[in-house]
Amino acid sequence: MSLLILGGTGTLGRQIVKQALDEGYQVKCLVRNLRRGAFLKDWGADLIYGDLSIPATIPPALKGVSIIIDAATVRPTDSYTAETIDWKGKLALLEAAKLVGIKKFIYFSVLNASKNPSIPLMDLKLKMEKELEKSG
Repeated sequence: MSLLILGGTGTLGRQIVKQALDEGYQVKCLVRNLRRGAFLKDWGADLIYGDLSIPATIPPALKGVSIIIDAATVRPTDSYTAETIDWKGKLALLEAAKLVGIKKFIYFSVLNASKNPSIPLMDLKLKMEKELEKSG
């Protein structure tokens, strides 16, 4: 079974990648910077270039994938906005996943995001949760 993990270079994502590899899964990691993700390749993951801010880079990463695990989010140091990554990029990912028939999509949101909808990132996370629910 092949997993596509987004956010694999982050704090949470790298733990997910390590656990999946340790459990014997074939792991692909969507990364914007192949050099930054080199340690994931050293662990045994396949690196696939992709950028949620460039939706055309998403579909090639889905080839042969059974499950998507999304732990990506905008970083404070990014030049992107949260809306670009955590909303538009995630919608493009979800649409591409539906088109190729991926049935399992694990999405890491924020605990109690619904209690803080006035915070823009929390609002985007909640909106994405609703889109995933609607997608089936």
